[in-house]
Amino acid sequence: MFARTRYLEWARRFYGQVRFDLATSGIPGVSAAELGLPDARSLDDVTGWPRFREAIARYNDVPPGEAIASLGTTHALWLAYASLTSPGDEVLAEAPGYEPLTRIAEGVGARVVTFERPAGERFALDPDRVARAMTPRTRVVAVSNLHNPSGVRAGADAIRAVARVAESRGAVLLVDEVYAPFDALVDAEGVFRGSARHLAPNIVAVSSLTKCYGLGAQRVGWLLGPAEVVARAEDATTASCGSLPLVHAHVALQAFARIRALADRTRAQLAGKRERVARWVERAGLGWSAPTEGLFGLVTVPGRGDLTPVIEQAAREREVLVAAGAFFGVPDAFRLAWSASDEVLDEGLDRLAEALGVARG
Repeated sequence: MFARTRYLEWARRFYGQVRFDLATSGIPGVSAAELGLPDARSLDDVTGWPRFREAIARYNDVPPGEAIASLGTTHALWLAYASLTSPGDEVLAEAPGYEPLTRIAEGVGARVVTFERPAGERFALDPDRVARAMTPRTRVVAVSNLHNPSGVRAGADAIRAVARVAESRGAVLLVDEVYAPFDALVDAEGVFRGSARHLAPNIVAVSSLTKCYGLGAQRVGWLLGPAEVVARAEDATTASCGSLPLVHAHVALQAFARIRALADRTRAQLAGKRERVARWVERAGLGWSAPTEGLFGLVTVPGRGDLTPVIEQAAREREVLVAAGAFFGVPDAFRLAWSASDEVLDEGLDRLAEALGVARG
């Protein structure tokens, strides 16, 4: 049912294996000590499950009946497709795009077609392109925001317009918004106000604390949607795993209780780094998506063809890694992240310039 997800297989081969990691698109991990994990006795408290749902709803400013927990955003995508499609239905996904957006849809039996977000238009989310690509079989339009791999944000008006196009054809707009909290993150009340779920009734949003807050290993994720979609997602959870682990709920509650401190940690780790990468790209004479938020962008090296062999050689010989663009549908590009420490980022950029044969920043 589920085909190979080439990007994640490739990532497992290289991520964590190099000294200068400019590929990982998330904040460095939070330690158990920073989370202040509860003692063993409190982990048995079964009220953790409903309180976890309430915490998700509070963080996203939605009713609890419109939220369900998941094991990270990837699992939330599976819940979404399992709840919204039947075998033979069509999913319309963005290109370039994050491979699991399509692989998971195919795995549940949907047919995937794509619409373009062209680099020449700064990867804009164009409702007219979506409308032209839809067919009577389209049940879901799938996008990411911030766009993965470019890091460009689609504004609320564009998302609303695409949701209207989808609604006119009886479809749902699915938004992977795992990167959406950048750069504002949460407000003084610990709430993320910017979920796409607020923009239209037919929007289903999936996200997690993995990328923005350094909880990749903890897999604290969720799906937001209309109550009837959440009910189907609950059925899918029951059919696939019964229930999520109770300890997972308690770890998540600790994270949500500390969300403002985690947001401050993220802001401190990213301060000034996007600007340094932008200067490096300019001095290297390369093109890029020039995102104004987040922690990654898409860098293009025109005329060089598929850069994957060059990237793999740089990982082996220079211990520097970026995410190969071929896995996102842009082989002459790479996704460059700046979540590493200052020293690792600066040295990594120098080594990357050497590998590409361009001017050092």
